[in-house]
Amino acid sequence: MREQTAEVDLETPSVSEQGEQDILEKLREKTPNPILAIVALIIAAGQFNDAIDMTNKGWDLVVSNFSDAPSNERLAKIYIRASSGILEETFGSPVYTKYSDGEVEIKYYKDSKFILSAITSNGTIDAFLVFPKPGFVPEIKYHAGNETYLETTFADSSLPIDAVSNIARSGNYYIEEAQGGRYELLYNSVGGYSEYLSSLTKSQLQLLATFNDKLMMEEDTSSALVSLRQQIKPNFYGYSAVGLTDLVPAILTKLEYELVTD
Repeated sequence: MREQTAEVDLETPSVSEQGEQDILEKLREKTPNPILAIVALIIAAGQFNDAIDMTNKGWDLVVSNFSDAPSNERLAKIYIRASSGILEETFGSPVYTKYSDGEVEIKYYKDSKFILSAITSNGTIDAFLVFPKPGFVPEIKYHAGNETYLETTFADSSLPIDAVSNIARSGNYYIEEAQGGRYELLYNSVGGYSEYLSSLTKSQLQLLATFNDKLMMEEDTSSALVSLRQQIKPNFYGYSAVGLTDLVPAILTKLEYELVTD
């Protein structure tokens, strides 16, 4: 009986050993190989609890660096008519501040995945624009263009209410208000194209120039706008309770983009 008992003790893991194996198996499923290698070394030294704590911290770091989730969680806290204090609580101090027409305050905030510009007044957020960095996929299901807004042309995702463009040394851009969106009764969905986020082909740039010329000359822009929206994709988006004229200064100029991204 003693010999049989001894054999069972040698072959059957203890409760503690089994618990460690279960935890390691779960960690192995979600932890990159380099972190697993470090965990193995620590466990070999008998520091199992330290290994578990280090692995969790390592996983949080991986999620922060390679996942869009943290950035999207921060963006979810920002909305029109919210207290402007939420901006600094969420993103810290602005990296750049300017005034339009001497009165409208525009602040720029930097995240690892995007740049955000916000127009505020009387302690509330009146409008904000999000300029995504390459690879970032923002959650924009409540936008008039829906979740695929930044993946398709303007014409394939939304209908315009108003549109403004610019062709100048300070920067080429196009911005429009779009019909719809979950909160369209409270504020407008907006979106546009900026050359500093992605480049246009020669033909696309000509379409933008044609629309801009007609707009500047106060001519009929209908056909030019249709052609432009069929060929160009938005590369930034936002929400606004102010008109496009007041919102345009929130778009980064060439020098401002270089300043903020350096």
